[in-house]
Amino acid sequence: MYTYLKQLVLGFSIPNGWIAPAAPQSALSLLAGGPQHRLSHPSGPYAVGVHVQELIDPSRLDPWSYLDGDHGSGPVHRVVMLSTYYPTALKAPDDEEKPPRHIMPYMPPLTAALYDEDVFAALGLNGSFSHLYTPAREDGPILHIPGEPPFPVIMVSTGGGTSRFYYTVLAEALASTGYIVACMDHSHDSLVVELRNHTLLHGRVPVTGNHTLLLMDLDARVSDTSFALDELRKLDVLGEHSATSGEVFNVGRVGMMGHSLGGATMSTSMLRDSRIAAGVSLDGVFFGPEQEAGLDSPFLILGAEGHDGTKEGWWSGWPAMWPKIRAWKKQLNIKGTGHVSFCDVPLIFDILGFRKDLPDPDGEVDNWGTISGARMLEIETAYVAAFFDRFLKGKSSKLLEGESGQFPEVDFIM
Repeated sequence: MYTYLKQLVLGFSIPNGWIAPAAPQSALSLLAGGPQHRLSHPSGPYAVGVHVQELIDPSRLDPWSYLDGDHGSGPVHRVVMLSTYYPTALKAPDDEEKPPRHIMPYMPPLTAALYDEDVFAALGLNGSFSHLYTPAREDGPILHIPGEPPFPVIMVSTGGGTSRFYYTVLAEALASTGYIVACMDHSHDSLVVELRNHTLLHGRVPVTGNHTLLLMDLDARVSDTSFALDELRKLDVLGEHSATSGEVFNVGRVGMMGHSLGGATMSTSMLRDSRIAAGVSLDGVFFGPEQEAGLDSPFLILGAEGHDGTKEGWWSGWPAMWPKIRAWKKQLNIKGTGHVSFCDVPLIFDILGFRKDLPDPDGEVDNWGTISGARMLEIETAYVAAFFDRFLKGKSSKLLEGESGQFPEVDFIM
């Protein structure tokens, strides 16, 4: 499975070990070195803020430290990097400013440099993640609406081997509709995780189909989710811990979504943590304890074309799991999509003009799909928001009742 999931992000290699902190570059100096590409214009009514948090769990050692033979020079405790997107009282950046004064780089500088090497350079393309930015306002004040309940929280778990930044555009789109969306990095699972002091935690999860190691990784991811929820309860978007943050963060009943291995993380987290009240699987898999125990919370699968359980592979388990979900449930498949369609990568390659030059990582056309990144974002945002609107906000939507002329790409499977 991990060989496949590595290929999801264009076949990069994962080095072992830690490297020492390096001197950061400012976002503006990076952007000044080439074209500036704004990745999205969130369609919701709210401007979006973002707060980046480095969380250290003193109760857990990182399970992948043993691969170095000892704990080496890195911290032994589990680290979770969290990017939280939320409605802010500030306006979005002015695109007429060149360069814009208030920008949020798509990735921090050292992370962008490594992904440039392992994505663009590996494909012979002259591109750079450091030339991408989003409209989110870093640490903008969270929006208070008098008389309204707190914005619901959605946790996001990444695909295996991928970065939380690959889900930025969808997270911002959902936040703009009135959600607090928290994207987690699962340390040592992705190519690299960059801490606040620019220390890099490199990937250590073995690239193997060993079921025991997969369950070990899943357990770490599920524990990351519960720990991040505990910390989010205390979070103040100005970077301080404050009891008053409970007025705008409601973590007692949250939603969660996950892509690929993140889908398994979501469903297992839903089983273990009663705070997770509804879940969306983005072309995700089932291989945790939920396969035996089943689930009792609303569940939506958004699947790639052809991933309907009729073929051999990681998605063949969907039909067997279906009767074990004892709550509202639907599976929708999106025409023209591949497994990669559910993250930001296709949109990025469309914006940079590289989509036509992009070979399929598996040598199979269906991994990337043919749908444009912008259209996929529109569909994902609409259906994910409709689902969480229903089960976290109590607002019904006809979009979930059957096929829609607005989105003819979406097929209702089950």
